[in-house]
Amino acid sequence: MTFEQLSVTKTGSCAAILACLFMLTFSAQQLLAQEATRDSNMSPAEAEINKASGAFSSAYVRGDVDAIRELYTEDGVILPPGRTIRGKKKIGNYFAPRPNRVNISHSMKSSELKIDGDIAIDIGMWHNKWKIGDAEAQSASGQYLVVWRRGSDGRWRIQYDIWHRPNE
Repeated sequence: MTFEQLSVTKTGSCAAILACLFMLTFSAQQLLAQEATRDSNMSPAEAEINKASGAFSSAYVRGDVDAIRELYTEDGVILPPGRTIRGKKKIGNYFAPRPNRVNISHSMKSSELKIDGDIAIDIGMWHNKWKIGDAEAQSASGQYLVVWRRGSDGRWRIQYDIWHRPNE
């Protein structure tokens, strides 16, 4: 191979790499634009509920019981598998950090959100990852149904919260 042939081959390879980088950048920008459009298509109520749902997950991972309590109505009810817990104080106690357990991540992804005035029905999937002591991290996912109520202060809070774990 001559120097001229090598130079053309390198130039062609560089051009191909640059073209690939351009396409990847363009694709990423399109995905970000689609996400922003989806978010901008949310009503203010949907955006507020989405934000409150994220605040729950963040507070749960941090072990912030007070923040969790603030996300429920005074007469809120949770229905974890096999139990009924009423009132924001008891709900906070239920979500309090457990010895040796560290929540690594938690999320709630709504698949259906119906809003009628000051009431919203939110159905989706939850995902949780945690670790107990020195053991390997564990994870689980399942479905949830949350009834949100907008208070006189305009904030959306959870009135009813039910979920299940896989195979229950």
